[in-house]
Amino acid sequence: MADNDIQEQFLSILEENIGMIIKISRAYTKVVQDREDLINDITLELWKSFKHFKGGSKISTWIYRVALNTSMNYKRKKTSGSLFSYFNDLKEKDTYSWLMEEDNSPELEILYNCIDELNEINKAIILLYLDDNSHDEISEIMGISKTNVGTRISRIKEQIKNLAISKI
Repeated sequence: MADNDIQEQFLSILEENIGMIIKISRAYTKVVQDREDLINDITLELWKSFKHFKGGSKISTWIYRVALNTSMNYKRKKTSGSLFSYFNDLKEKDTYSWLMEEDNSPELEILYNCIDELNEINKAIILLYLDDNSHDEISEIMGISKTNVGTRISRIKEQIKNLAISKI
């Protein structure tokens, strides 16, 4: 496959899955500029590993794994600045315009603030759950049992509920 074809295929997959990338980045950053940087970092990591993706799992599972790992590393390092400038024009729709399309309701802000207080594993699990992934899919992505996923989701929901009540 020609480099141009690979790039087009990558951009198409990225556009189809940008919503999940934004949700994950929003949970790991508070400032729009940091979110934009994180989205660029996730995009870079996806691009670097794209040619090695063999289809052993669903494309969304692979994207989740890369996005979650990149987000966790980003938060640990508190990286500033974009590492990935040559994909800024993702099919004439940059990350800033995607961010502006987000729902910024007060309720959603409270939810993200509560999610931000969770540990890294619980944060990843609830993001996958909120993105309508099945327990099987979450189990596969996170490498934990399906039963453990169900138990953790119940506990996380209760924890978020208590955090939200304390913020209101």
